[in-house]
Amino acid sequence: MYVIALFGGWWLAMTHWSVAPIWVTLIYPAAMTLYMGQRIFISLKRWNARPGRAELERWHGKIKFVTVVSTGLFTLWMLSFFPYGDPDLQVQTLFVISVMFFVIIFTLMNLRKMMILSTVLANGIYLAYFYNYNQQQFLFVAVFLALVSCGMVLVLNMQYLDFVKLIHTSKDLKAQAEELERKQVETWELSEQNYHIANHDSLTGLPNRRCFLAELDRRFEAAKIAGTPLVLCIFDLGGLRTINEIYGVKVGDEVLLEVARRLDEKLSSESFGARLAGDEFAILADNGDFDLPWAKAFFRDLFAESFSLPETQVRLSYHAGLARLHEAVASPIVLLEKAVYAQQLGKRNKNDPVVLFGADHREQMSLNTRIAQALRSPAIVDEMSVAYQPIVEIESNRIIGVECLARWNNAELGSVPPGSFIPIAEQSGVINRLTLDLLIKALVAAANWPDDLRIAFNLSATNLSSRGFAVTFLELLKEHRFNPARLTCEVTETSVLWDFTEAQKTIRTLKEAGIRLSLDDFGTGYSSLSHIHNLPLDCLKVDRSFVSGIHPETTGYGIVKSMLALCRDRGILCIVEGVETHAELEVLKNLGARYVQGYLYSKPLAGEDLDSLLRSGRTIEPASCEETRAVVS
Repeated sequence: MYVIALFGGWWLAMTHWSVAPIWVTLIYPAAMTLYMGQRIFISLKRWNARPGRAELERWHGKIKFVTVVSTGLFTLWMLSFFPYGDPDLQVQTLFVISVMFFVIIFTLMNLRKMMILSTVLANGIYLAYFYNYNQQQFLFVAVFLALVSCGMVLVLNMQYLDFVKLIHTSKDLKAQAEELERKQVETWELSEQNYHIANHDSLTGLPNRRCFLAELDRRFEAAKIAGTPLVLCIFDLGGLRTINEIYGVKVGDEVLLEVARRLDEKLSSESFGARLAGDEFAILADNGDFDLPWAKAFFRDLFAESFSLPETQVRLSYHAGLARLHEAVASPIVLLEKAVYAQQLGKRNKNDPVVLFGADHREQMSLNTRIAQALRSPAIVDEMSVAYQPIVEIESNRIIGVECLARWNNAELGSVPPGSFIPIAEQSGVINRLTLDLLIKALVAAANWPDDLRIAFNLSATNLSSRGFAVTFLELLKEHRFNPARLTCEVTETSVLWDFTEAQKTIRTLKEAGIRLSLDDFGTGYSSLSHIHNLPLDCLKVDRSFVSGIHPETTGYGIVKSMLALCRDRGILCIVEGVETHAELEVLKNLGARYVQGYLYSKPLAGEDLDSLLRSGRTIEPASCEETRAVVS
């Protein structure tokens, strides 16, 4: 702007040199040149400067003053030529003035206030000058120039406002885009979090059952296609329920966390570990190293170090089942079923808790499937029967009671032992119905027996942990008019500890009705004297494993002696099971045992045979050695 102004001013000075005085053609232009040169120098000096907000505000205040002074001085300079020129020079002067109007407007278009201020000031001076000049044609030109300049200012201001609106719109769109992107990131993060929550165990952080089943499907298909090995291992912890009951669930959770940490630390990067539920875990290994010897060493190492509990250290047991992928495995579910079956075998085998599913297991599993199907058959009620083994007082050989034992004879399967069908009945969910059917048969038979003959009836873990079972059980006693005081319910340590809280409620309900409670097979499960003291026991049964071949030098001798002393101290009965020889009976007599049960006196009898025995008298003599061997065989 300053350069164009100087060019225009000096052009007029040159054209008016001969007609205008020297102060107009030389002195004024020289002064304006110095002033505008200074402004140009200052502008160039600040060309690359990056001022802050405070400095910009100060500069904005100064520029207003400079704009007013510069516009006023230049306008007066241009008009100083006008009186001295002829019409041609006057037109030239008006031309320069008009051009400078446009230059000022366009130069200051980004500084709207300065642009408007300069336009108003210049137009005011021109209109006032030409109004007093008394020539209408020049006044008309000044008015026209004023209208044009004001129109240009208006148009430029509208464009400026549109530009500002566009900038704001662009900023809003950018902000919306950033917000959308932020929400997309949040959505993705939430999706990842939800996926992690849905597929990982909240306590241990390990993959959960859902994630495990998906990984099993993926690895199964990949191994099938590639022909590579795949091993599935299912294992659980022994004794965690006891820890939860004694120390609380929080301590049990700490144990699970430590197991998960060790598992994650010891598994290779190719293997996949998961927590399925409760104390049950799974491992997927698609390498050939995870065979039976390696697995046994792996679990020994995993549980070698004890677990720290409040005031003590404990070692957990474990039960693991392995299954390999081969041609006979048609689906991932079949592989899983084989591993679970092998794990159940590991639970029964205390000496070898790690079992690999093999050909012999395949046949047994098929048989178990047939047993499970037969247990659901309507004919099961007629096929089941109850056998009764007498419980004898040693001193008088008198039968004080009988234990009810389930017997099953199926048309296709033949005689199925309780050890085979009872675990399957529990897994199949029919054990409660089966127990109640057997109870009805026992109650019907007991109606013909002496009122003082006691009946011992076994309850399973599912019976004890099922809500409402005790109520139905008592209703059957009432329906058959059977005195609850004659009945003793036998439970095992394992069945009580399966769900100790719910088992306590069931036992409490039965005890309130007058039923006695006996702990069967004491010492063979997860023994805990604290539970013995917490349970309202009336009787303790010593397992056959402690009695076989008993004499003062055996370990069983000391254990039986301690159990008898425990029962005497607590004032409860003690019945020794599995007595088969006179030598065993003699040792038990010397230890102070009063009640025994076993083949030495009688095998389990059918109801009719027991009826005959009771009618002939309540006493029974120990059999001879030959008779005992014949019965046992």
